[in-house]
Amino acid sequence: MKGTTPLDAIQPVCGSRGGELIARCVVESGTSSYYTAIKDATDEPVLKQIAANIAADEFRHYKLFYDRFNALDEAKPSVFARIRVALGRISEADDDELACAYYAANTPADGSVPYERELFAKAYEKRALGLYRRQHVERLISMVAKAAGLKPQGMPMRAVSALAWRYWRFRNWRLSSAAV
Repeated sequence: MKGTTPLDAIQPVCGSRGGELIARCVVESGTSSYYTAIKDATDEPVLKQIAANIAADEFRHYKLFYDRFNALDEAKPSVFARIRVALGRISEADDDELACAYYAANTPADGSVPYERELFAKAYEKRALGLYRRQHVERLISMVAKAAGLKPQGMPMRAVSALAWRYWRFRNWRLSSAAV
């Protein structure tokens, strides 16, 4: 399956140990921001606490991978290579995994509803994107930028963050107006 590491992989899938650690930072950035968005979107106290705990745990994972990357004895990938790995991992977020998980959690277990990847990917995205606020997208972009070797608070990344937020809102609007 695209986006997963083969069980028999001996060599890093992202080209190097450094590339693997950058890819893992990107994943943890996404999960940390997602659970923070859930925490901020709910008034239910137990869910709020669970989401806060998971978000904090995902952030600790990010920090662990980021610190391990910085402690590598081998030559680290260039900033360009790090950006390429980060963008590659972001593009893999569109793989089958999230759509399949959404399908499994939201349809009868008897298989009476056929799995349609595109339909369930859009349904998941519609639900997930609606939780995010600007600060969640900004945090996500900052964490990915830092892992990629860019200055998260620099002018270029602030512009990227603003564009990402606009795209996020547009995508959410399109999904909300679609019959998903």
